[in-house]
Amino acid sequence: MDSSTTQPPNEKPKKKSEKKAISTTHRFFLRGLAISLPPILTLVIVIWVAGMINSYIIVPTTTTVRYSFAYFMDASQPRDSFVQLENLPSLEYCRKDYLISKSKVPELNTLEKNSGKRATQNMVMSFAWVPFGDRAVPYSDYREVAKRIRASDMPTTAIGLYMELATTRWFKSLFQLSAVAVALTIVALYFLGRFVTARVGSWMVLKFEQGVLARLPVVSNVYSSVKQVTDFFFSERTVNYSRVVAVEYPRRGIWSLGFVTGDSMLEMTVTAGEPLVAILIPTSPMPVTGYTMSIPKSEIVDLNITVDQAFQFCLSCGVLVPPQQRVTDELLREELGKRLLGDRNLAGFNVQIVPPESGPLASTIESESTTSETQTEKPETDPSENQEQPPETK
Repeated sequence: MDSSTTQPPNEKPKKKSEKKAISTTHRFFLRGLAISLPPILTLVIVIWVAGMINSYIIVPTTTTVRYSFAYFMDASQPRDSFVQLENLPSLEYCRKDYLISKSKVPELNTLEKNSGKRATQNMVMSFAWVPFGDRAVPYSDYREVAKRIRASDMPTTAIGLYMELATTRWFKSLFQLSAVAVALTIVALYFLGRFVTARVGSWMVLKFEQGVLARLPVVSNVYSSVKQVTDFFFSERTVNYSRVVAVEYPRRGIWSLGFVTGDSMLEMTVTAGEPLVAILIPTSPMPVTGYTMSIPKSEIVDLNITVDQAFQFCLSCGVLVPPQQRVTDELLREELGKRLLGDRNLAGFNVQIVPPESGPLASTIESESTTSETQTEKPETDPSENQEQPPETK
């Protein structure tokens, strides 16, 4: 056969193999992404929460404790009572940038005369003070701090220097100071709670709220709103937080997850003409925010899931579905069987819908259906046959 008449080889199998390889690679990539994303997202969320706690709780508490220690350790004096002398030796960490107390200048001159030579570093160290703005601190305190931190991190105020000194002198690291600060805060909150629980403490708090905070123009509105929210979450009252429901929101046919927080308001209930329930509809992926709705009890559906599972469902934007709520053939058949049979006591049992057994009623229905089908399938007669024939002529 001539080569010019030969057909080109079929390239379809080759293309199919390439597509199969690409789809396999794509599937493996998605599988690896699905495995790696949960721990990564978990780590990111944990780091974010830890950063929030550190920024708004640990750091302010640690700073308060450090300031309290520094306030009692502060040995600085006004700079006006010091002078700067010439021809003095350089000192470590501050060179010649130090001062001498005016009352100690004659004593330093006497030491120079007795020694018969100029003042040395050992002679000046006990008289030296390092300036910090309008204050001056002893050189010994400044040297103790300068040994442990870099020159760029050196505080610019005297109280800042003693805050660093409190950390280095009484604690080995800032982490230990933070741990002590958090422990002291927990203990202080405990005793504050005991004090407020007593009659005298509650009376003092009430007087302070009504006499001071309630009279401030802007603070009163903010404080009242914040207090209502905190009282709702931390007061000792029984609220059914564990009830998770589904409602048709924002329109019919679209279902949203909700948390029941309590009964609705009186006027809304009277206007609706039936009991209303206050429901928080969370937003994804941050379920701590959302919308508060008042919905009739007849229009809500209770869900068999916990609050943790509902939060996971919202955080994952619907990806993490609870195991008992996943739509499978078996669970769907079971739930449909419960709905059709109307028996709520069958929860947890496998219900299967079987066709009705053959009986007298079934045979009667079958015979009637067969008769109707026969009559339907009977062919129609020719209309020309039903026409009357004209009479024969004789």
